[in-house]
Amino acid sequence: MKHNALVRALGLSLALAPMAGLAAVENITYFGYAKWGNIYTDNKDHNDGKGERNDVIRAGEGYGNYRLGNEMNWWEAGLKADVWRNNDAYFDTTLYLGSGESWGDVSIIQMWSAGHGLIDSQPNAKLWAGERFYRRHEVHMIDIKYWDTSSTGIGVEDWDLGFGNGHFAWMAPDSSADDRSLHNIDARISDIALSDSADLTVGLNYVAAHNSSYDDTNITTSGTMLSALYRQAWEYGSNTFAFQYGTDALAGGLMSAEGGSNRKYSTGVDHDGYSWRVFNHGDLNINEDFQVMYSIAYQDKNLDNNDGEKWFSVGARPQYSWNNYMATAIEAGYETVEAQNGAGTNDMYKVTLSQMFQAGKGVWARPSLRLFVTYSETTDEWSRGGDAYGTAMSASGETIDEVTFGFNVETWW
Repeated sequence: MKHNALVRALGLSLALAPMAGLAAVENITYFGYAKWGNIYTDNKDHNDGKGERNDVIRAGEGYGNYRLGNEMNWWEAGLKADVWRNNDAYFDTTLYLGSGESWGDVSIIQMWSAGHGLIDSQPNAKLWAGERFYRRHEVHMIDIKYWDTSSTGIGVEDWDLGFGNGHFAWMAPDSSADDRSLHNIDARISDIALSDSADLTVGLNYVAAHNSSYDDTNITTSGTMLSALYRQAWEYGSNTFAFQYGTDALAGGLMSAEGGSNRKYSTGVDHDGYSWRVFNHGDLNINEDFQVMYSIAYQDKNLDNNDGEKWFSVGARPQYSWNNYMATAIEAGYETVEAQNGAGTNDMYKVTLSQMFQAGKGVWARPSLRLFVTYSETTDEWSRGGDAYGTAMSASGETIDEVTFGFNVETWW
């Protein structure tokens, strides 16, 4: 009851803020994101035969999901407002709500404040603290955030280094296997100009468990990850190439996905080892009416306990606009996951046809109202038995052919 009352009060505050707080706040910005609809299936064994999917189609123990016609419901909305100003110095506050699968499942997912213009020699730098989605990078088409440190923290951003912008944060994530407090030190340099149309971002993360002495000497208590992102734009679109190398608690870490494995921080378990991964993704504008979104990704996670895996994903979404408001897209994707200990290989093939009505031309036009139908084939030869850190064990290897269809809306503002 207290939670529901809090949500109602917060929602009312958001609605009334522009009217009730004009004297106290300035420069109010609203923003949000939503995807909502239904997916039906011809698989009578799925979801107790209810006729709807309640999860995404992917390879077992995999990460991304080719999201056209294959994403669960979610909405998030919030505002940012300047709440105090003294000449060029000011503070703003961001408040953000988000949902779960159920419409009424609402919680606060971001709440943070930043101070701007507080350092005379660094007019563009800002100091911040709170809970936030911190400078995360993602591949939209496969719904993967591959550099995701979102959590409570404090830091400084946009420190002018002359050749780029520096960012330093002390984050307090809560994702360790034994729920022990973690510290994540995040240091980045972004906007390193390589040409008029290309830039580089590099960063280093170090994570460690608080009170990190364990009775078991094989427990992993810390880890590091090096990340480098090269972005290139040209007349026909843009491309991002990302390389990441992680060790121990960050072997395969800092990656989150809607339907897949989520082990952003692997402390409190035996997880020593290393990983390296690459993402190459972008969009190609053939002409005004025809665009292609694409992605290719690979990760090799090699653990001392032999419980790692090799993951590969490749796909594309060509889209043709019939006019300014109607388009057709076909998305084809393949994903495979090979267990390090030889238990087997899981794979997934998926093709989706979607008719869309959207706000303009192009693969990024939103809102987009969609009707879709999907054919998929999945084969799972191994699993971890529902335990994210479990040992890979052989499974049935049954191949499932499935047809799904439905509708949804995707919008952002």
